[in-house]
Amino acid sequence: MLTDRGFSKRNRRVRSLDVESYSDFVLGFRNWTYNDLDKPARERADEIMADLRINAEDAPLDAFRDQFHDDPIIATRIRAWLSSQQLMWQNVLDHYEQHKDFYHADMQDVDAKGPGTLELNTGMEMPDYVKHEIHIQPGGYTGNDFAGPLYHYGTNTFYKGQNNEDEFQFGIAQTLAKPRDGKIERIVDIGCGIGRLSVALAETFPEAEVWGLDVGGPLVRYAHRRAVELGTPVHFAQRLAEDTKFADNSVDIVAAYILFHEVSEQGAKDIVKEVFRILRPGGVFDVTDFHTGRARSNDPYRRFMGWIDHVYNAERWSHQFGQKDFLDTLREAGFEVEKGENRHWGIACYIARKPE
Repeated sequence: MLTDRGFSKRNRRVRSLDVESYSDFVLGFRNWTYNDLDKPARERADEIMADLRINAEDAPLDAFRDQFHDDPIIATRIRAWLSSQQLMWQNVLDHYEQHKDFYHADMQDVDAKGPGTLELNTGMEMPDYVKHEIHIQPGGYTGNDFAGPLYHYGTNTFYKGQNNEDEFQFGIAQTLAKPRDGKIERIVDIGCGIGRLSVALAETFPEAEVWGLDVGGPLVRYAHRRAVELGTPVHFAQRLAEDTKFADNSVDIVAAYILFHEVSEQGAKDIVKEVFRILRPGGVFDVTDFHTGRARSNDPYRRFMGWIDHVYNAERWSHQFGQKDFLDTLREAGFEVEKGENRHWGIACYIARKPE
């Protein structure tokens, strides 16, 4: 049964109490995994390192990876985390598939409404890096009509219940790096997903024209629907981050939130080159993503769990992303770069300015 259950401040509640209740269960299970179950797994990792008698700071991952992977306590931690991920997606997907006619009609009803606009390019050629089910999300970002709500309600569990009202995205918008001359007329959010940051930017900078771009058509379609509900004018478009269609020197700020660890190394280079092209002299590229290069943690357990995420969670490019200092990628494109203050959960902030 479908019921309009209203909003929790900014976000529409899922139209099923059963689905919401099950999501609460999965959230509790996930938090237990990351807290109570994580502690003995970390302790076991320390014991293994002591038994191996190797220097944790200098040891390559393959010096201890197999021992961690085969340990029953650490394996239990991995299995619980992976199960919570699978339960999270399936709970929401089953609901939307069961009521697909209603939700298809609902999306079609909003596609042409404002404020803001929606541009879909369903025949576009997809880069290889998006042709997998990242986060093991069924269908990935492009292969399921309900990828938008699936990502939205699912990733609220990712955030451990701390981002239900877009708190993290507003935190980024409010600390966004700005051009030194203060001119902000156009902001582009690349890899915008379901548009949480795009909307936060539009509400934080109401005088600016804000665009949200993503390769996933179902994502930007849902982003537009949500922006219409919130009454926030954002232009959402299904476009490649490496082919934005904007003119040279036509954008004041480009933002990217947890995009680059999800693309290949060549994809990252192409995207950064495109951002450099469209930014005006003095424009700013503000990136929020994971630490890379020497800034990455040397803690063996964290390194191992990052590898596990890469292997089992379809984070195909995250391991590669972490190997090279992302600041070097920005410099190679011609940017003047600096490291900003860490954002939520210690995630890195990279700030790049196009020379004037």
